[in-house]
Parts: sequence; structure tokens; C-alpha cells
Amino acid sequence: WLKPVGPLRHLCAPGESDAMGAAACSEVLHGGGRAQAKERGPRPQELWHDKMQMSAASQALFDGAQRGDARGVLHALNVHGDPNCVNAAGYTALTLAVGGGFHEVSALLLQANGDADRAAAGVTPLMVAAAAGQVELIRMLLNCGASSLLTDQERGRTALHRASQRGHAEAVRLLLGGGAMVDAGDLEGCTPLMLAAEDGREGALRLLLRAGANAAAGDREGRSSLARVVENGHEACLEALLQSGVHADAGNEPVLLAAARRGSMPLCRRLLESQATVNLASGQRETALMAAARGGHAEVVHLLLRAGADTRPRDLQGYTALMHGAAGGSASAVSVLLDFGALPSAGSAVDLNSPLTVAALNGHTEAYSVLVNAGSVVPAVVSKFVHDDVSLVGRKK
Repeated sequence: WLKPVGPLRHLCAPGESDAMGAAACSEVLHGGGRAQAKERGPRPQELWHDKMQMSAASQALFDGAQRGDARGVLHALNVHGDPNCVNAAGYTALTLAVGGGFHEVSALLLQANGDADRAAAGVTPLMVAAAAGQVELIRMLLNCGASSLLTDQERGRTALHRASQRGHAEAVRLLLGGGAMVDAGDLEGCTPLMLAAEDGREGALRLLLRAGANAAAGDREGRSSLARVVENGHEACLEALLQSGVHADAGNEPVLLAAARRGSMPLCRRLLESQATVNLASGQRETALMAAARGGHAEVVHLLLRAGADTRPRDLQGYTALMHGAAGGSASAVSVLLDFGALPSAGSAVDLNSPLTVAALNGHTEAYSVLVNAGSVVPAVVSKFVHDDVSLVGRKK
């Protein structure tokens, strides 16, 4: 059912429909805002009363709005159709008109005092227009007083979040000019900049940075815009963030580690040029070198080693970069590590595995052969009290 929410207006007398419709659309589209609707006499009691749930005129208006029928909407407004009528889900005629991209119908509804901020589950017409990148509709709604600060109920996101995530740069520009909060966080602490970074929306991201967005901020889990860019391989957005002054080590987890895990030479090279710490480890004590070795990214392994990466650190399982390389099965990565001095028999004091046993258990015969040729051995007996000096067992004299 539809029910009237606000006062019913009589916009114009019969015969004036076409002229009034054109004037209304022009006035709202070009920044004139909402004009006062004309009163042409008392409401016909047969069409409206306080207890009714739906009028025929409001239903016609609702139907016309979703079809983009400007003439039908204007006629419905003429006979007291309510511009703020809503359906059971809370959608207004204006929300549907904006969703369909119907500029003239939207202008008519706003001219008739349609509520620009009336929301269904917190989703306002401005949010709908922002998600679609409907620049003229965004301008129209802002001219008529729509708020850019409202959030939806599901995720706590604003119209700016939606425009940024979709990469609608001109919509982002309009919303920022209309008072949108550049660093507004949603229910998970995600800002518009983080969403633009995640999806690689360079144009929107640069606009947000110029508007003062905090590039170093993280969400509730500590993931920053920089981390999102690197994790998803967006090179242009990474460049924009680094140019804005954000540090290459910003965030809870090393972004160089994420780049190495992807095996991306351009990302790793750019981060190293920006003074990323090559041996910085994660909470699990994993380094970029370990991640690159396990992924079999031999070129990245070589790049990191030339930048000063250390082959000796161990993760929480006691595994070195060479053990990670053996587990990943890349003979090339294993060879590069050995060339840079990785100990061929350095094993784990946690589970007593060695590079050879890890390669064997995973069926990596090529990596196994490279290790054997380098002198890697598995000791027959290892003391249960052995600590890090298990790394010396089997080492070539």
C-alpha cells in the first residue's frame, strides 16, 4: 500500500500542465531550487482524507515516476497526488525516479516539495544518484537541500562512499563541494578513500586526497588505503598515495609483504624506492622474502635480496625463506636464495623439518635436486634440545 506522508499540492490548473512541467524542470535543474507550489483551492474530499492509505492520484504518481512518465506525474500532482507517497518498503516516488535516471520527473517531484532526504532503509535519493554517477541529478538534489552527511542503515555509508567506490570522479567532486565529510567512516571504519583504493579508482582517489583525506588511516582491522591498493595490485593508485606523502611502511602489516606475495615487480620496486623496510616482518614474523619465495616469484626474490633482504630470519613455525621456497616448489627461487648465501640445511627447531624434507613432503623434485646439489642434508639424529643451531647441521664444511 501507498500512504500520503506530506501535504498534497495542486500545482496547476488544467491546460497549464505542459508549460508548468517544463518550467519546474528548468528551475530545479539549473539551480533555482525548490519553488513554492501553487494552491488552487481546497482539496477534493473524494480524493483524500486523513485515514486513507492510498489515493488513486498518489498511485498514478508512483507508477508514473518509476516509468519516467513526466506528463503522467504532472497530471497526478494536479489532482493531489502526494509527491512523498511511499510503498511498503519505504521507497518514495522520488527515489524511483532518481534510480531510473529520470531528470524531468525528479525535478517535478522536487518542485512539488518532494522530500530529497526521505530514505528507504537509510538509502536516500542522493545515495542512489551517487552510486550511478548521475551528475545532474546529484546537482539537482543538492540544490534542493539534500544532505550529503546521511548514512544508510546496512553499512553506515554516505553518498560519498558510494560515488568513490564506483569511481565517479565528477560525482565525488560535487559531493565534496556540497559538504560531504571526506574522512567519514562506515560501520567497519572504511572511509571513501579506502573504498576508492580497494577498487583502483584513481580519479576519485586523487580528488579525495586533494580534499585532505587521511591516507594513513586504517579501518577497524587496521587495513589502510595503501594496503588495499597493494593487495589488489593498483599501481596508479599506489603512485598517487606515495606522492601524497604516505609512508611506504604505513599500516599494521608491511605492504611490501603484500606486494611480494602478489609477485608484483612494479609494486615491490616502487615501494623499495620509497624506502620500504625490506626486512620488516608481519605479526606472524613473515617477511617479504619468505612470501616471494613461497610463491615462486624468483625475480621478486632476487630484487629483495639485492635490496638487502636477509635469508636468516624465521617465522613463528621456525621456517626460513629457503624453507618457504622449498615448500613452494620453485627451483628458480631456491637457486636464487642459495646464490645469496641461504643455508641449505637450516631447519626448523619447531617441527624439525629442513628444506629437503619440506621439498620431499610436497613432491617438489626439481627443488629437491637443487638443494641436494647445494649440499643440503637431513641429519639422521637431531637432539630434541637443539635450538637455532639446528641450522648448522649438515652445513658444508
